[in-house]
Amino acid sequence: MHISLMAMQMLDLDCIWWLVTPQNPLKTDAPLSMPRRIEQCEEIAAHPKILVSGLEQDTGTHITIDTIRALKRYYSKTDFVWITGMDNALSLHQWNDWKTLLELISMAHLTRMPATSLVQNSPLRLYEKQRHTVLMQAAKPDLGPGRTFWILGKKMINISSTQLRNQSKSNT
Repeated sequence: MHISLMAMQMLDLDCIWWLVTPQNPLKTDAPLSMPRRIEQCEEIAAHPKILVSGLEQDTGTHITIDTIRALKRYYSKTDFVWITGMDNALSLHQWNDWKTLLELISMAHLTRMPATSLVQNSPLRLYEKQRHTVLMQAAKPDLGPGRTFWILGKKMINISSTQLRNQSKSNT
């Protein structure tokens, strides 16, 4: 939720779509059922500008590049930006067809501490074909493909999504 609200503010976005994936290919743990995951996301994302979607299940995609191609096909007049935290920025080079993905959509990564060194050491940052922009304050940037935004200028929460999931499991 924090990443969504910060990205919405810093990039001046009209809305955020949470795409609940049936299974992250980089994770080995089996997720909860899709209906339950969507229900949990809707409870968390109780915000008028956040839409929770099971689009990947509906389109039969589970690889990001395929999902982006489907989005661009169905919503050809919409500018999309893929928004993540730092964990995904640091592992993006392991994603299927990641270079093509960067040619199709812009990306925004909300950093956590130590922000500067994480951004500087990110394999994505070293990819020369990508235009990198560090955002310290809200802007209305060009969201065209081939751009990566590093959101540094807002309150950072020094916790990963994996840590949040582990905390949630231990509380149940």
